[in-house]
Parts: sequence; C-alpha cells; structure tokens
Amino acid sequence: MEYFLKHRHATWLELFFDLVFVSSIGVVTHNLAHTHNNHLTSEQIWLFPLQFIIIWWIWTVHTLFSNRFNHDNRIERIFSLTIMFLMIVMAAFFGDDLFQNYPAFVGFYAVIKLILVFLFFRASNQDQHSVSYARKSGYVILFGTGISAFSIFMETPLREIILVSGILIEMLGIYLVSTRNLEKPKPVHREHLVERIGLSSIILLGESIISLTGTLRSVNWDILSIVAAVTGFIMIGLIWWIYYDSFPVNERIKSMTNGFPMLYSHLFLAMGFVIMANVIRHAILNDLNMNEFRILAITGMSFFYIGKQTVYIVFIPPFRKRMTINTLVCIFITIASTFLPKIEYALVGITIGMLFYTFANFKFILTKDISEYVTKE
Repeated sequence: MEYFLKHRHATWLELFFDLVFVSSIGVVTHNLAHTHNNHLTSEQIWLFPLQFIIIWWIWTVHTLFSNRFNHDNRIERIFSLTIMFLMIVMAAFFGDDLFQNYPAFVGFYAVIKLILVFLFFRASNQDQHSVSYARKSGYVILFGTGISAFSIFMETPLREIILVSGILIEMLGIYLVSTRNLEKPKPVHREHLVERIGLSSIILLGESIISLTGTLRSVNWDILSIVAAVTGFIMIGLIWWIYYDSFPVNERIKSMTNGFPMLYSHLFLAMGFVIMANVIRHAILNDLNMNEFRILAITGMSFFYIGKQTVYIVFIPPFRKRMTINTLVCIFITIASTFLPKIEYALVGITIGMLFYTFANFKFILTKDISEYVTKE
C-alpha cells in the first residue's frame, strides 16, 4: 500500500486488529460491570484505567506505524497477527487477579512492544523520507517499554506508577520526535487516521449495544427498567449522531499535520464510551448506589466531551466558545440529574442533557463558517 495513495482506506487486517483491540477492551470493561452489595471496590475502579491505557497504547503505537509505513506486505501481516494473538493472551491476565500473574502479563506486554520497535526500525531502513523519525520513535518505544518492564521488581503502588510512567514517557517522546525533529517526517495521512479512529469508535459503541443486550437478558422487567432501557438506547444513538455528523470535517483540517491531538484524545473518547455503557447497565439493573453512579456518569460524560471536542477546539477557533458553553450546560444537567431520587430518573436526565448538546451543536456550531480552516470537499 502506498502512503500517498489517494482515498487510502484501512486495510482488512487493520479492521481485524481493531476487533481484537475492542475484544481486549471488553475484558477490561468487565471490571466496572459487576457490583458488590451495590458498590464498586476501589480495586475495580483503579484497575480499569490502568488496564485500559495499556491496551489503548498498543493500538495507538500500531496505528502510528500503520499510518506512515504500512505496506500491507507478508512480513507486516505476520507481525501484526502475532501482536493480535499476544494481546488476546495478555487479556486473559486482566481482572482482579492481575497482580497474581503480573510478571507474565508484563512479559507479554514487553514482547508486543518489542515487535513494534522492530517494525519502526525496519521502516527506517525502507523509507528514506522518515529515517530519523522512524528510528528515534523506535528508541523511544524501547526506552519506555524498559521502564514499564522494570515495574515487575516493585511493589504496589510504585509498581503501577512505573508501569504507567513508561507509557507516558513514550507518549511525550514520540510527540517530540514528530514535532521537534530537524528532519521533518512526512505528515500524518489524515484520511487514514480519521478512518481508523472512527472505525474503532463505532466498534466500541457496538460494545455498548452488546452490553445493553446482555443486561436486558437478566433484568427484572418493570416500568422503570423499560424506561431505563429505552433511554439507554436513545443515549447511545445521540452519542453516535453528534459524534459522527461532524466527523468528516477532521479529514479536511489544514493544520492537522501530526495527528496527536486526535490520537491522544481518543483515549478519553474510548474510555468515555466504555464508562457510559456501564452507566446505562447499572441504571437498568439498579445495582449501584447513587454516589458511585454519579461519579461514573460525570466522568464518562466528561471523557466523551474531551475526546470528541479536542480536535475542533485545537484546530477550529470558531467552535471553541460555543462548544465550551454547550459542554458546561450539559455537565451541569448531568450533575443535577444524579441528585434525582431514582437512578433510572438520573439516566433520563443525563440523556436530556445529551439531547440538548446535540441540538445546540447543530443549531449554534455546525452552522459556523470554517472554510478558512479546512480544505474544500
């Protein structure tokens, strides 16, 4: 596959990779799905972001490589399939007993990252336009993986801090390599990047539907359960509508040359989707106390807004003020809704807030002239 191929699309293997990514996320999501006497344990809460960011970062590094260097040849296919298999096995260690198998888990994670390092080094020998970028990116990933792997010698909580620190160092290092490098790498392929993020997001929304379906199989049907189920689907539909209706604009943003605002904000978007799926689940089952439901709902909605809006706020100034106002109003409605007497009522209120956000975006934001900031269709 040629990098500058017009109308380039994600390969079938990349779509397969996304499915494995989301299946691994599904295992992590399980941490927030089950309550103990109407409570989530502290271990469930902090294990969720820890495990989530690990899977997301593997997906992100693979996407960074594929966007600039993927030729869809046999060697790259074999290594991508190997990563997918290792991700499936690694996901088997996720859950409350993660640290009972921690060395094995870190071992699988390190091997996956070393394969990605090899792919970047290999690309530096094949692509003369981005030799320095590919090689330095490989070294950054190698360094960060070494720091994360060192966590096996530590005890909690230092173990978790070192594990995540390795990822954060990689995130910062690859960004600096892309933006501060004297040998400027070729720009990100916008159309391909937007498509990869859009496809992974729609699959994550699909997981919300699967979660909704599974929840309905075990619910005790009454009027409040029916209201919560209908409201939950409306919420998912509204999220899809407002997210994807303006999504094609991302492909045309003139100043988005490295893609990092979109890539890194995808972490919040993906986590927001997963958290909101659990918010809907707990509202239908009515199996979570209101204080913890409130935290999940506000966090999930906030993450969704961060993930959805970052690119527009960074690159399209006319959107900034109104998006900020819409978000504050919606978060206020979300907070106020969680003080209603029943958890099902709270979900209805949160959905009304999303309905307002959707209407306000179509009325006050998508009508603005942004021709100065985007290419012609």
